Amino acid sequence: MKHITKILTVCCLMVAAVALMIGVSGCRNCQPEYCTVKGTIKGLKEGTKIRLEDEFDHFKVIETTRVKDGHFEFHPRISSPTHVYLYSQDDTQLKDFFLEPGTIVVDVDASDEEDYEVNNATGTAANNTFKKIDELENSGDQEAVEALKREVINAEQAGPLALYYAAHWYSSAEALGILDRLTPELAEKQYVAELREELTRRLKTEPAPEGSKPNYFIDMTYPDATGKPVSLKSVVNNPANRYVLLDFWATWCSGCVEKIPQLKELYAKYHEKGLEIYSVAENPDVDYWKTFIKEKGMTWVNVCDDQPGRDSKAWKDYTLPGIPTVLLIDGETGAIIARDVDMDKILGELLQ
Repeated sequence: MKHITKILTVCCLMVAAVALMIGVSGCRNCQPEYCTVKGTIKGLKEGTKIRLEDEFDHFKVIETTRVKDGHFEFHPRISSPTHVYLYSQDDTQLKDFFLEPGTIVVDVDASDEEDYEVNNATGTAANNTFKKIDELENSGDQEAVEALKREVINAEQAGPLALYYAAHWYSSAEALGILDRLTPELAEKQYVAELREELTRRLKTEPAPEGSKPNYFIDMTYPDATGKPVSLKSVVNNPANRYVLLDFWATWCSGCVEKIPQLKELYAKYHEKGLEIYSVAENPDVDYWKTFIKEKGMTWVNVCDDQPGRDSKAWKDYTLPGIPTVLLIDGETGAIIARDVDMDKILGELLQ
């Protein structure tokens, strides 16, 4: 489950102290600041409407503008830094980046389907750091990536980039720790209160800290490709299954589809040693799902939730932040022992 990255130019009347590497730490109750957001844009017709949406405010539209001579420009007022998405009028996501006081610059190529994944917003602390982390990841220097991320999330006053990581990438326990260190202007957002509640609920479906009571899987039942109802409990309680991967995915989710070869490798490598996979597809088009899993050679246990979404029982029970989401369940105890980590490494140790 990966998000996408992006640009701006910001002129501000007052700038508070800048939090280390991640953003601007403003004062509580300070007045909103005028900013200028601008950049170049390719692949959209003259006059096409584009908009900025605020992730930290339920994707509220901050401002709209139109493409002019291959450029765009916004003049929003912000009272605190935030993470925004840039969309075209046909709802195509173009970029995402951090809106904060400073000068932010980004180039957009709407004709390139992969351009939205390029983190090229520069000019402010959060955007510069986000771009640097992306460059390090592309270079394969994971040690440097983790070191820089740790510097971001462990800052005494965490800014918008740390909040973004708390919402998208870190375990609930660690994410809650980040929320406890947010700058005052971010901490008072309703988004943060709602995220804290969600993370607290999600803790119940993550591996429990060492020495504490385990968290156990929550049962569900959905029909397989033949229409037969198959419960997760029946798979976990099968003596042949030492471990069960609970996989939430969908045929329309590109990140999920990209992970199918990894699941096939895991299944081929560990099935005979006691691994089973229980894949829950979030697909309203059941016929397409049946054809898809057959064509992809997904030979493990596949079931389909034909009424998917955040209102579905499975999404609520497991407090899914999105898909793909993968959990590892101990077949002997029913305890959840891993969530969204390197399953090959863990299974290699457990099933050697």
